[in-house]
Amino acid sequence: MSNSLRLSGAVLAAAFLLGTAACGTSSPSPATDTSAPGEKPSGSGGLVLQVRDGGGLVPSSPAADIPRFSLYEDGTLVTSPTPKRSGLPGPRVAHLSAAEVRSVVGAAHDAGLPHSGTLGRTPPADGPVRSYTLDGKLTTTVAPALRDCTRQRKLCALDKRLGSLAEPSETYRYSVMAAVFNESAKGRSPDAATWPLGHLSKAGKPTSAGRCLLLRGTDLKEVREAARTAKSSTWTDGTASYRMALRPLLPDEDSCADVVATD
Repeated sequence: MSNSLRLSGAVLAAAFLLGTAACGTSSPSPATDTSAPGEKPSGSGGLVLQVRDGGGLVPSSPAADIPRFSLYEDGTLVTSPTPKRSGLPGPRVAHLSAAEVRSVVGAAHDAGLPHSGTLGRTPPADGPVRSYTLDGKLTTTVAPALRDCTRQRKLCALDKRLGSLAEPSETYRYSVMAAVFNESAKGRSPDAATWPLGHLSKAGKPTSAGRCLLLRGTDLKEVREAARTAKSSTWTDGTASYRMALRPLLPDEDSCADVVATD
């Protein structure tokens, strides 16, 4: 699996001609995936266009950074609403026709994407930005709230169109979720949720954003149940408290390295 979007014109054209024919999505770990029927990732095929929001003065965990829009060859469009206070994200999924996928890709090119580097105004230092990845190239621009839509009319129209295509949407069903966490204090912090899966100090693997643990099957179910009543993103395993980000994996992701860079 690659994080870059290496779709040649021929591959993309072939995908469009196939329409919305379903492509099987392989499970990240067939031998250990015990998720219930209907909990498999909704998307299949390669990633076509991805839109991310980032920057700003308040840093956020890369693990919590679910892209705003992720559009796949088969027409699956995964979107990321604002997470609840508990930190349990609630991604949504919509299904576009082959014609709509072609039209969105055409509109993205027409708006000046892909364009390596910054498109339009230079984002202010530490200011919010929106980035687009198309044809393997990353384009960064200022956040929509700071954008001059009289000069970047087509890019603004693309954002608005993606938002309208995402409705109506349904709950995104996933079989794997990443938990990325850092110790914040010894003992139990006030309002900390109780981690149901044992000690966290050596769980998962180290990454640049903290330790990362992939949750599947009954482990995933237990954590989701606990997160529904959590009052914050702080969890305790009984010996220490941890700041934690919970992040469902997208259809093209299958490891902690896809969520946050590993050390």
